[in-house]
Amino acid sequence: MGNTLHDKLQEWFKKNQRKLPWRNQSNWYKTYLSEILLQQTQVEQGLPYYHKFINQYPDIWSLSQAEEDEILRLWSGLGYYARARNMLKTAKIIVTTYDGNFPDNWQEALRLPGIGPYSAAAILSISFNKPFAVVDGNVQRVLSRLFTFRDDLRLSATQKKITETADTLLNKQNPGTHNEALMELGALVCLPKNPVCEQCPLKLLCKAYGSNLQKEIPFKSPPAKKKLVKQYILLMQYKDKFIVLQRSATGLLARMWEFPYLEVDELNLSGNQIREQILQEMGTKTEIKGVLKNMSHIYSHIRLEYVPLILKLVNGKSVHRTLGFEEMDSIALHRAHKKILELPELQHFFNN
Repeated sequence: MGNTLHDKLQEWFKKNQRKLPWRNQSNWYKTYLSEILLQQTQVEQGLPYYHKFINQYPDIWSLSQAEEDEILRLWSGLGYYARARNMLKTAKIIVTTYDGNFPDNWQEALRLPGIGPYSAAAILSISFNKPFAVVDGNVQRVLSRLFTFRDDLRLSATQKKITETADTLLNKQNPGTHNEALMELGALVCLPKNPVCEQCPLKLLCKAYGSNLQKEIPFKSPPAKKKLVKQYILLMQYKDKFIVLQRSATGLLARMWEFPYLEVDELNLSGNQIREQILQEMGTKTEIKGVLKNMSHIYSHIRLEYVPLILKLVNGKSVHRTLGFEEMDSIALHRAHKKILELPELQHFFNN
């Protein structure tokens, strides 16, 4: 299958690849930046962030000089913020230890913060023509269908089988193009739910297509149930501005900014109960000026349900940072709370 697959895949990729700004570049930094940004992220969502970062930090040297708060601000809304912090750590290491060059050694690449087997294989193959096979979700799907792998994708044994198959199939003369083509095939043709098999250059080699199993393969068992968290988000007005807090340096959403909140068992507290709990936890008397709609936000292991409240401080002064609406873009406000600022109801409340 090897040579036939390589030829068909490369010919298809040459004609059908998307025009992405980091492609066909000899600059490893653009490949690195795109790979970090696109982990757990669709290209359409990640592309605007790529442009923001490449404009602000056009090379590894400028990125290494960045402040973490600025990196987090630019990253805000993309999620998985450890990627942003690791990207900055890696930039500093590459500049100080490798004189601004990405290490072209597998083991050294894996020692960089945020660089795992997938990222290392992608960067080393695409930018340095090193013979390492990339295995992402798209590649897993393509290879599972090609060879009718029906085992659960969540099992490490299944992952190992697919990785070994990817290594065997790799075009070692042109590994970067091979990897990009296989990922692109999964992104454009070998889709999760409705694969466009008639457009696939590998359909005559595909065992799932030949057996009409392409809609059953791959199999992935349901994920573990997410923990449900319920909060009242407190948009607390102080002198026409809002109180914002910065999260701790470790844990979920580390060092991101947010509005104060109350974590509750149920989102059915009365106004008096809410004011009393704020007084107990924050030592502040408040007046509820408005209640916005119920909202939700999904994290990797948490489902957050929350209700934003507009409040006014009745007594005391704020010892926290305060910002007006027009200043919110100056901080790395995490996505769940940034969504509140986009509510038409919020804009209507303050315009009336």
